[in-house]
Amino acid sequence: MALSVFSEQLVRYRKLRGFTQESLARLLNVTPQAVSKWEKGGYPDGELLPEIARILDVSLDVLFGLQSEDTVHPTALLCKSLRALPDAEKADYCMNVFHSLLSAFSNIKSHEYAIPEKLLRETYAELKTDYEFALARLNKDMRYFCFVQIPEGGIDSYAVINDRLLQFFRLLSRREALQIIYFFAGVERNHLWSAEKIAECLHLSMDVTKEVLDELDKMGAIWEVKVDAKGDTGSVYGYTYSLPLTTILVLATSFINYIQYRDPLIEIWDRGAFRQDAP
Repeated sequence: MALSVFSEQLVRYRKLRGFTQESLARLLNVTPQAVSKWEKGGYPDGELLPEIARILDVSLDVLFGLQSEDTVHPTALLCKSLRALPDAEKADYCMNVFHSLLSAFSNIKSHEYAIPEKLLRETYAELKTDYEFALARLNKDMRYFCFVQIPEGGIDSYAVINDRLLQFFRLLSRREALQIIYFFAGVERNHLWSAEKIAECLHLSMDVTKEVLDELDKMGAIWEVKVDAKGDTGSVYGYTYSLPLTTILVLATSFINYIQYRDPLIEIWDRGAFRQDAP
């Protein structure tokens, strides 16, 4: 059976706005099977039509093919759709949009834009071109999307090998440094801690704790505040909540887990992201 104009437009605008059948169904208070039925040629109850048009931010005339598509810029429509969602659903929406954009690099039409609801294994989406690369982990226990636009001079024109970079990786190779980073990142925001309390909580010696805190302070992962109380001078430490550091730890875990399953895997490149000529 040929699809109706309504069904085709419903599918088109649902995907354009980054909704899955399940997320659209939740917003309409219907079952995903109902949305699937509409997209295969059926029609919703009449009273649902205005709400569908509102959620998809499109006129009923456009949904039924009586008027050409809206001329509003797609990014404005995506932002409006995001703002309309409850806070708890915004992350899923963003991940689906990111996944859709990555999938659009592929000419294989079988690639679904929305992230599958059920993933049978640890699944990543990966993109490599001469101009950008992207990596996304799709499983709900840890979802992320990382997109990098490759500079004209390559990644190594920015990520230069120098003493400070080597110092950073040496610091992260210490178990005590990771323990302290995880400790700070998991406690109440803007809470300050003394070295003595940190050492007690993590069962570390004071010498090691103070040494690592000094190194983390130099790298900008934590900040030190001098305290003068009743004539006694000491220090307390707070966390900078560095997003690059958090991202590095997440990506490092993916790397050591040996990424094996990628869907989609899109490779359209001739050179790697590092442009430095081989000696």
